[in-house]
Amino acid sequence: TNNDLITVPQAVVLMIMTILEIGLLILPREVAVYAGSDGWILVIIGGLLALAGSLVLSTLIRRFPGDTFIEYSEKVVGKFLSIVLGISLVIYFTFATAIVIRTFAEVTNAFMLQNTPREFIIITQMLLTVYIIRHGIEPTARIAEILFPILIVPIFAMYLNALPKADFTELLPVFNTPIKSLAMGSLNTMFSFFGIEILLMLGPYLKRPDKIYWIMFVSVGVATLIYLFVVIITFVGIGVQNTKLLIWPGMTIIRMITAPGKVFERLDALAMALWTIASFTSSNSLYLTGAITFFHITKAREFKFFITIMFPWIYFIASLPPNIVAIERLIYLVKLGSISVGVIIPIIILLLSIILKKK
Repeated sequence: TNNDLITVPQAVVLMIMTILEIGLLILPREVAVYAGSDGWILVIIGGLLALAGSLVLSTLIRRFPGDTFIEYSEKVVGKFLSIVLGISLVIYFTFATAIVIRTFAEVTNAFMLQNTPREFIIITQMLLTVYIIRHGIEPTARIAEILFPILIVPIFAMYLNALPKADFTELLPVFNTPIKSLAMGSLNTMFSFFGIEILLMLGPYLKRPDKIYWIMFVSVGVATLIYLFVVIITFVGIGVQNTKLLIWPGMTIIRMITAPGKVFERLDALAMALWTIASFTSSNSLYLTGAITFFHITKAREFKFFITIMFPWIYFIASLPPNIVAIERLIYLVKLGSISVGVIIPIIILLLSIILKKK
């Protein structure tokens, strides 16, 4: 079809929306636990590490224009290993989609629909996602492009309302964290940028693959600035120690904010609407990328069939964790998987392609 190419702005927005979803809620707590008042420094270092990792993906896309990860890994390591790596990607994107949808359901249950069955929230989110991604890559990216300003502008407006009561002494002392904690915290923060690996499969669908370095730089840079803004506002709004104790500090702080003139009685209702947008766009890109990976492994004529195959597995994994502790563990596993498929494996493929002179 003619809807399989996305523009540079669409690629940038799709990347940003995929990265932000879970990190907006839990990143303030994670950096506070590792570095206390220095948590905002971890966001900057983690963003730089994510940018360095994204350069590997960018180099592979430039080295093998028109090929997905499946095609150029086959050229480098052979057909059998490329299939094994492709199946690993499918498993990763299945788990990533499931954890995004489950996190959405968990937050919705906690802050808005306490009596609604979690399974009902999961299935409705999945059905909406399936409806969108069956139309192809370009419509999925266009939806993200439309929803991006609707998400970002209100988020900034809501968090800025916390400034009148902010205590900026919560950011002191500076550089008081041991080097080991900074290093471990920075590595963990880099995990929060999972989502950039969608370009392993979507690279050939860019209208301007020559702009891939610019796409990566802007995507990771903007996501880093948004994370930095949310972390700082959370710290000065509710305090570093309180941030460490809260499960979803990024959402909890909004409950403490009063809109000027009391235009909105409950800002958390608006926040939940925005959170729905973030979750929806993130699950769209991850689910679609998993289906496209399946499509390229089998070299089938149609990718929609694989959306149906993945559906029950995503639902099962999303419904599996019994409590928030199990969800946190699954999130951590997904983050580790993102480093493996988004950084470690691409580095190996890139080095082998250089040694074997494959391009």
